[in-house]
Amino acid sequence: MPKRRRCDEDPDKQPAPAKRSRTGSKRNLLDISDEILLRILSFLPIKDLLKTECQFRIKTNWSKGQARVKEVEVARPPAPPVIAKVHGGMIFTVDRSTGLRVWSQQDVTRTSRAQIHLHAQSEATCIAVETVDDTVYILLGCDDGSFSIYLYDREGQFEHWSSHQSADGPLMAISLAFPYVMTISRTKFLSLYQWESKETRGGDATNMFTIARLQSDASFSPISVALRRTPTQLIATVAYAFNRLQSGWCIGLQEIRLTTAGRLVDSRLASTIGPAMDFRYTGWSKGDMTTQSTSSMPLPLHPQLMNPPTSLSYQHPFLIGTLADNTIMSFLVTSNDEKLEISSGRRLWGHTSAVSGAEVNNRGKAVSISSRGEEMRVWDLELVMTTETQPRTSTRITSINAFSRGAGLFARRSPSLGLALREIRHELELTRRWVGFDEEQVVVLGERDQKQIMALYDFT
Repeated sequence: MPKRRRCDEDPDKQPAPAKRSRTGSKRNLLDISDEILLRILSFLPIKDLLKTECQFRIKTNWSKGQARVKEVEVARPPAPPVIAKVHGGMIFTVDRSTGLRVWSQQDVTRTSRAQIHLHAQSEATCIAVETVDDTVYILLGCDDGSFSIYLYDREGQFEHWSSHQSADGPLMAISLAFPYVMTISRTKFLSLYQWESKETRGGDATNMFTIARLQSDASFSPISVALRRTPTQLIATVAYAFNRLQSGWCIGLQEIRLTTAGRLVDSRLASTIGPAMDFRYTGWSKGDMTTQSTSSMPLPLHPQLMNPPTSLSYQHPFLIGTLADNTIMSFLVTSNDEKLEISSGRRLWGHTSAVSGAEVNNRGKAVSISSRGEEMRVWDLELVMTTETQPRTSTRITSINAFSRGAGLFARRSPSLGLALREIRHELELTRRWVGFDEEQVVVLGERDQKQIMALYDFT
C-alpha cells in the first residue's frame, strides 16, 4: 500500500505564504525593569558608567526633542548670507567679511575658535568638510567657478592648501572625498577632479586634474550631491529636481562610478520610476561627456503641488525632498553593480506650515525646518521606510530654556504676559534658512532684525 502523501505535499493545497521578517518598535534601556537595569549597571566600572549615562542622556533628549538653545550673531547686512557646515562637533561658517571660521559646541555664544580670511576675492557659495588623519579639509566653492581647500589641524589653526579655477561658472554645490572633488555649477556642469598623490602645498593648482566633465539639459535646482567610497570604487551622485512637460516636478538621480585609481567606469541615471539609464565608458575620456535628462514620475499633480521641492538631501541610501504643502517625500535608493533604483516615495506629515529645508544622514536620521522657524522636527526614516505600518514619524524639537520661558508665562496668564508675548514674537521673527546637525546638536542659520543669527540646539 503506497504511503500517504503528507499534507504539505498535497498538490491541491495552496503554498504557505513566505515568512516575513518581524520589524517591531526599537528597544531601549527604558524597556527594561528598574531592578534588572540597576543590576546590569552595577557591574560597570565608574568610567564606563559615566560614559553610558552621557550617551543615554543624548538619546533620550533626541527622542523627546528637547534641547538647550544658544544664539550668536554671525553677520549683519549688507553682507551676503553666511553658509555653514556641521562636522565632528564643530561648526564651520564662511562669509566675505569675516572669512572662514570654526565654532565649538561649548563656546558658540562667545567667539569663534579660529579664523582665516579667504584666499580668493570672489564670494563663497557652498562648502564641504571631511576629516582625514586628524586633519579637517574644508572645500569652498565660489561664484566665479573657483574652489579652494583649507586645512584645520589639531592645534586649532587654519591653513590655505590649494585653489583651482574652473571654466564651469558659478558653483552651487560641492562634495569632498579626499583626494576627489565634485562640483556642480549653475550653468549645468558637473565636474570631477582628483589631486595627484604628491603632497604639494603653497596653492599650486597644477596638482589638480579633471577626471570627468558632464553637462546636463536639466536645470539643477534644488540639488544635493554626495561622494562615497566602496572597497573598489568611488561613487559620485547628484540628486536633482526638474520640471517635466505636462507631468510636473520630478526627482532624478545621476550616478558616476570610478575606480579607486580615478578611471571612469560608468554613468547611470535613475528616477522614481523605471530602470536606470546606463552609460558605460571603456577608456579614458578627454572631451566633454553629455548626458540627457531621464524621465521621472512626477510628484502628485495637485494644483498646490506644482511648485518645485524647496530642498533635497541625499546620503545613501536615503533621499528626501521637502515640499511647500507642509510635507516631506522620503525615498530609498538601491545602488549596486546590477542596478540603480529609487523606491516609491512615502509622504510624511508632521509640519503645520511649508517645509523650507532638511538634512538626512546615512543612518536615516533627518532634521527638517519650516520657513518661518515656528517648527523644527527630527525624523527616523529607517523605521518609516522599513515598516508597513505608520509609526510615529517625527518628534518636534523644543527649547528647554530661552523661549520656553515665554511659552510658560503665556500658559499661566501671569502678570508677565507682555514678556511672554515678546519672547514668543522673538522666536517667530527668526526666519530660518538652513539647518544641519550631527550626533549632539542641530544648527540653524536665519535672520532676525536685519541680523544673521546662528542658533545651536544642544542635546547633551
